[in-house]
Amino acid sequence: MNESETQIAIEFENGTILNGVIDRVKAPLITEEIVARLPIQTRAAMMRGEMRISLEIGKGNVKPTKEVNRGDIAYMPLGDSLVIYLKDSKTFSKVNIIGSIEASNHETLDKLKDVRRGSQVILRVPS
Repeated sequence: MNESETQIAIEFENGTILNGVIDRVKAPLITEEIVARLPIQTRAAMMRGEMRISLEIGKGNVKPTKEVNRGDIAYMPLGDSLVIYLKDSKTFSKVNIIGSIEASNHETLDKLKDVRRGSQVILRVPS
């Protein structure tokens, strides 16, 4: 891990924990805002193969794309959400990819399908 990367743990109400990395190089203002607010307690919802986590940081697009891969972590300005993708896909609106779930956690991604809509989630620095 280099200086621009910050490890994060994403802990869901059902006990599922994902470890990932967000990279300041990919979207400095967005990632700095997220890191400055950690830990963040909010709500999550599974929608069309993606886990959306409400952030309320109000940022725009930096390096927008519509192409995402399984395990990508992105910020979606439309909806002001952090999104974890469970499969490779094209997004409805443009997103800023800011990091990824660690490869060792890719099997755990499928457990997100069991997370209830509106469940609590905590974004934090791993202990």
